[in-house]
Amino acid sequence: MIYIGDHLAFWIFGFAMTGVLGLLIAVSWLFGAKKPNEIKTTTYECGQDPFGDASDYRLLGISRYFGYAVIFFALDAFGWVVLTAAMSINFSLKTIAIVSVYILIVLIGIGYFLSELNKLVY
Repeated sequence: MIYIGDHLAFWIFGFAMTGVLGLLIAVSWLFGAKKPNEIKTTTYECGQDPFGDASDYRLLGISRYFGYAVIFFALDAFGWVVLTAAMSINFSLKTIAIVSVYILIVLIGIGYFLSELNKLVY
């Protein structure tokens, strides 16, 4: 059995995956459909009614969904903090107090976001 070093294995894998991905992108570009129409050029609005042309509203689209990105980040960070607190070896009153304060802060932020939601989505 041949053993290659960890660094060499990483670089072999990296180059192989880059090559495969490049080949797949080239094949899809060569054989893919190239018939633009009105539906393909409209903005995808995540379930909301699209407005305007996609290239005209780049900054507005980013600011329109900024609230959703913030709430996703808050819930994602919330999950990681609760998970790491649950896996903590020693449950102490200090750990429970810190996690409780963090949960309270996140819930207040989510409540504020939900109260302001009708102003963010038009």
